[in-house]
Amino acid sequence: MAKTGTIASGEKILDVLNVLLRNFAHGMAPGELAKATGISQSNITRYVNTLEVKGFVERIHETGNIRPSHRLAQHAVAIMRQLSDQEARAKESINRITKEI
Repeated sequence: MAKTGTIASGEKILDVLNVLLRNFAHGMAPGELAKATGISQSNITRYVNTLEVKGFVERIHETGNIRPSHRLAQHAVAIMRQLSDQEARAKESINRITKEI
């Protein structure tokens, strides 16, 4: 059930994506995804199509399984780089501050 102020279908789409993120390497067949999420096969098809159109998931041609797109991995790498840059800046500031004391 959706929490107040949320959309149930949006929550379910994100549930699908979260399950797929745990199965990145091999992906999942639609039936497996339906079973893992408790979402009907027909809704899984619609949710996966939505995620695919928006570039968040892709199909593995050899198996037909669905997995998160490489675009999501690229976003994760970009976030890690930004955090690393911020950490380096913070360390530099700390060094400058403590050097002057």
